[in-house]
Amino acid sequence: MTDVPDWLATAIEAWVKGDLDGWMAIYAEDAVHEFPFAPPGAPRRVEGQAAIAKLLRPLQQHIRFGRFDLGRVRQIGDETILEATGHHRVVATDTPLDLDYVWFITRHDGKVTHFRDYMNPLQLSGS
Repeated sequence: MTDVPDWLATAIEAWVKGDLDGWMAIYAEDAVHEFPFAPPGAPRRVEGQAAIAKLLRPLQQHIRFGRFDLGRVRQIGDETILEATGHHRVVATDTPLDLDYVWFITRHDGKVTHFRDYMNPLQLSGS
């Protein structure tokens, strides 16, 4: 993945392979993952590595994650900003599901401490 820091490229590759533990390895124990565009009733803020994993694990039963096409990647100090489109499939129907992402990721001591995930939940209506 061009211009993506190695730690993030490795995590994305793990996620695409269905390796949640490989994805979760980027997070600090006390990390915060936010979903500012979460629909009503869905969590907007999840605190702690274990809670983040608990939230993400069921996604793999509904979405088979595929390739990520990168738009922009910016590294500014401890923050990485990434724009991408993920090309996934709905598990139940095997239909395509393209999701747009903008991620603001802050790291400290080599681990993600804050992840703001601007994924458009309206795109999930097909899942």
